[in-house]
Amino acid sequence: MTISHRRTALITGASRGLGLALAHELAQREWALVVDARGAVALQAAHDQLAPHTHVVAIPGDVADPAHRAALAQAAYELGGLDALVNNASTLGASPLPSLLQYPLDALQRVFMVNTVAPLALVQELRPHLRAGARILNITSDAAVEAYPGWGGYG
Repeated sequence: MTISHRRTALITGASRGLGLALAHELAQREWALVVDARGAVALQAAHDQLAPHTHVVAIPGDVADPAHRAALAQAAYELGGLDALVNNASTLGASPLPSLLQYPLDALQRVFMVNTVAPLALVQELRPHLRAGARILNITSDAAVEAYPGWGGYG
């Protein structure tokens, strides 16, 4: 099976946690993968774990950066398109989590950019590379549906 005929997924935030677990599962099923994360060292370790099982392209960077999103789209193009996009990357923001009245606005803007704007921007960037029937999964935290005291900026 050539890469152009395999199912292909792009997973953001794939160096640990749910993103890495999903990448492992898809690799076992022989999906080609494009993976990203902000931490280049952790992403390289994830790549090294996944590469024996499937074709994997690891691109370190920040989904909030337009140039990084363009690089992800280029990788999707080079693999012949995507069957799945998993928007999993996120940021918690200021820590310890301040109340909204004390939340630094630049930090709050960063949370919104990474967690809300960047996933939509990535979908827009990838639109030409989404194959017919492609699936988009937007991963979120339970803090988005259940209020936690003090988690206003993130939740």
